[in-house]
Amino acid sequence: MNSPSVAQESDPASTESTPGLVRGLSLLDSVLLLAGGIIGSSIFLTAKDIAGPLPHPTLFMLVWVMGALISMCAAFAFAELGSMFPDSGGQYVYLREAFGDLVAFLYGWMLFAVANGGTIAALSVASAAYLSAIFPAISEQHVVLTAVGITLTRTHIAGLISIVFVTWMNVIGLRKGAVLQNVATWAKFVAMGAFVILGLAIGKGSWGNFRWHGENAGVTMGLSMNQL
Repeated sequence: MNSPSVAQESDPASTESTPGLVRGLSLLDSVLLLAGGIIGSSIFLTAKDIAGPLPHPTLFMLVWVMGALISMCAAFAFAELGSMFPDSGGQYVYLREAFGDLVAFLYGWMLFAVANGGTIAALSVASAAYLSAIFPAISEQHVVLTAVGITLTRTHIAGLISIVFVTWMNVIGLRKGAVLQNVATWAKFVAMGAFVILGLAIGKGSWGNFRWHGENAGVTMGLSMNQL
């Protein structure tokens, strides 16, 4: 005998979405995000400061190799920590588990107020300064305001506009922020490739650049590693 069918009402609580981070990045987005973070923008800003004190190009390349080895050690350490504590939060979580809530709390505020904020400000102004070579109207010589020992130039304003633009792109949607990140990472690849190709094709190099110059290579190596 057939049992009567019973209509089951769906539980409203079961249909509600659980709040959390949106998993909207593809594999390509994630790879380009990591590549952009690894390469960074400092390679376009600090390479001359690293090469300047060194007496030979071989040492210049050696500094980058040493930096890569140090970065690999950090990558392995973070991979191990990530497998041990698979929670959102990254370094905040690791510090909380190791040293407690207070240290993690202070670290989070340090990132917000000093480390990340200062890095973003420095890179935005440096990028605007490089851009002023193409658009002289935003050069540092155009002073907008001077007060209490602080000088505001058009370069600073251009850097501020770039920060607002990138922030806005990330606020309005994950997909739009990912597209902007992808474009920026590909632009880094193109720029570095262009430096190499154009340098070999039309650069007026000289074998004399491979001669030793300067003194005390140990000190200059230390200075260059500090820049790296």
